[in-house]
Amino acid sequence: MPDKKFHRTVLDELDQVFNQFQPGGKLAPIEDRFEYEKGIEALPPEEREVVRELTNFADLCKYFSERKQKLGSEVVAAIAQVHKLPIAERAASVREINQKLIERIHDAGQDTQFRN
Repeated sequence: MPDKKFHRTVLDELDQVFNQFQPGGKLAPIEDRFEYEKGIEALPPEEREVVRELTNFADLCKYFSERKQKLGSEVVAAIAQVHKLPIAERAASVREINQKLIERIHDAGQDTQFRN
């Protein structure tokens, strides 16, 4: 049975990992869009395009979440497969997913109370 010292060591290590995700940490969210863009520009071209499309996907996810709308199982299944594609195909795949989400937004707008 592990002793208290072992538990304390594990907890300390976990604390260090989680602190990296806190503001000011190495893996903290980047609040400044300009800083974020600088980071993207430092990537190789293929990776840069993937990150841009994934950023657009994240923005769309936020939009749907704020409206308490689900992405749908087909979108979730498709995005879950992106990492298996060669890097050159990932941006196009995420762009296609984003386009489907944008079309859903547009289609929903056609059915709103503003129609005659």
